[in-house]
Amino acid sequence: MDKEFKQYPDIAPVMGNYSRATKVGNMFFMAGCTAGDSSASLPDQVRVTLGRIKGVLESEGQSMADIVKLTTFVTDVNEWAEHGDAINAILQELFQGQYPPNTMIGCAALALSSMKVEIEAIAMF
Repeated sequence: MDKEFKQYPDIAPVMGNYSRATKVGNMFFMAGCTAGDSSASLPDQVRVTLGRIKGVLESEGQSMADIVKLTTFVTDVNEWAEHGDAINAILQELFQGQYPPNTMIGCAALALSSMKVEIEAIAMF
């Protein structure tokens, strides 16, 4: 089965020698996205990050409804809980009640010290 390695520098640039996404058949695997070097709040970083994922999918002619799995890395699980209502409102807006499975993993740090969240996605289309 052929693999297509994809980059989206205007939507979700990468910080190294890796692809933003790989398409294999009808499966689409997206590397973790972040809000970049940002001092924004956690909810704002979640909004920017998911907006980048949405932008990549839309550039492929797809939508957030095509996501079948998310993995979310956060540097402070307590901060995630503190902002739960705001984050859930963002998820409601983007997924409109059709929420994909989402594994949340607390981690010590992300690529830049200002990053609070990184989200990777798997979609089918």
